[in-house]
Amino acid sequence: MAQPMGLTLDDIVFDEATPEQQRIALELRAEACPNPHEFIERERHLTQHELTRSDCRQWVLYLKGYPRQIIASCEAIRQKILVSDGTARESYGYTIRHVFTTPVWRRLGMAAYLLRYVKERMDEDSECSVFFSDSGREYYTGLGWLAYQGKQANLILLSLPQSPPLTPIDSPPQTPGEGPRPRAPSFSYRPTGRADAVTVDLLRLEDLSLLCKHDNYQLSARFRDMPSGKKTHVAFAPTYARLELQLARAEFDAVKMTGKTITYKGAKTGNSRSWLYWAHDIPAKKLRILRIVHGVECQTKAQKVTDTQVLLEAALAEAKEWGLPRVVLWNPDEDVITGCKAVGNRNTASVKVVFDQQMGGCVPSLRWKPSEPGVPVRVIEWEDNYGYCLP
Repeated sequence: MAQPMGLTLDDIVFDEATPEQQRIALELRAEACPNPHEFIERERHLTQHELTRSDCRQWVLYLKGYPRQIIASCEAIRQKILVSDGTARESYGYTIRHVFTTPVWRRLGMAAYLLRYVKERMDEDSECSVFFSDSGREYYTGLGWLAYQGKQANLILLSLPQSPPLTPIDSPPQTPGEGPRPRAPSFSYRPTGRADAVTVDLLRLEDLSLLCKHDNYQLSARFRDMPSGKKTHVAFAPTYARLELQLARAEFDAVKMTGKTITYKGAKTGNSRSWLYWAHDIPAKKLRILRIVHGVECQTKAQKVTDTQVLLEAALAEAKEWGLPRVVLWNPDEDVITGCKAVGNRNTASVKVVFDQQMGGCVPSLRWKPSEPGVPVRVIEWEDNYGYCLP
C-alpha cells in the first residue's frame, strides 16, 4: 500500500489487536524473515504454551477506518515478579517482544508512538517492563527503558579432548559387537580427575517443575531477608512456565534444523544440592545456560565453585554432543566465575573461557512504573538478570 500524503496522528488508531490483526501482524513480521512459513509455524506453535496462551497481549497501530492496515505492532507477556523495597511482595511485570513497524511506515516515529501507549496500558496492571535488544539503546532509553549491560561468560570448545571431561558411571555395559544402546532414563556423570565423588544427573523436562518450585521458594526467601534501603530490588520469578517457553522454542528449532529432538534440559548434582537449566540455541550455535541455582544445602564457597564446575562440564558435554561450539551464561557471580575458570584450567587443551559484554541482540533494558507525585525516585536493582529472563 502506498503511503498516504499528509499523515497525522489523527489518522492513527491504537488498540489491543483483534485476532485478525494478530494474524496480519504475524504475517508482516514473517515477511522480514529468511523463511516466512517456518517463522509463522514456530510462532503459532509457541502460542500453545502457558505464558503465551494466557498472559500475552498484543497491541497495534492501524490506519483509521482501515483496521487491516497495520502500521506498527508489539507483544508483551505478563509474568510474576518479586519485589523488595523495604517490604517483600509479589507483583507483575511485562516482557516486551516483536516490536515491528511495517516497512512503508518506518522513520516516522510510529514505534515510539506505539510504545508510549503500550506503557500506559502495562502500567495499569504491572510495575515494570523489560525487553532485549542490541540496537537503538539511546532511542529506547529516551522512552524510559534503561539498559542493564552485564557480563557474559563464554566456555568455548576448542576441540574434542582426548578424554571427555565427564565419564558416564551408570550406563549398562556394552556387549562386544552390539550397537550403541539408548541412554538410561537417569544418566549420571562422574567428573574425571577428581578425588571426591560428585556426580551429575541430566534433567528431562518432567524433572524441572519441582526444581522450579524449590527455586522460587528460595528466591522468595532471599527477597524477604533483604535489608531496607534506598533501592528497589526486582527479579522475574523463575517459573516453570517461563522456562518451558524457551525450551519449546529450542525444541522447535532443533527438530527443524537437525531432525533431532532434545532429551536433556539441564543438570543437577547427584545430591540435588545445585542445578542448572539450559536451552539449545541451534541457530546461534550455542548452549545457553538459563539459570544456575545453589540450594540451601550449598553453603560454602568451595561447594558452590565445585558444583558450578561439574554442572558446566555437563553442559559442555551436551554442547559437544549437539555440535555447539560454546556454552554461554549471563552475569556470573564471583563463585560462578571461579567455577568457570576451574573448568578452563582443567581442560586447557579443549576449553577456552572468555568473559565479555552481553552480545547478540540480548542487552536487557528495564523500565519501572513512574512513582506517584511527591514520592522519591528509587534506584532499581535488577536481581538474577540471567538467561531465563528472555521472552
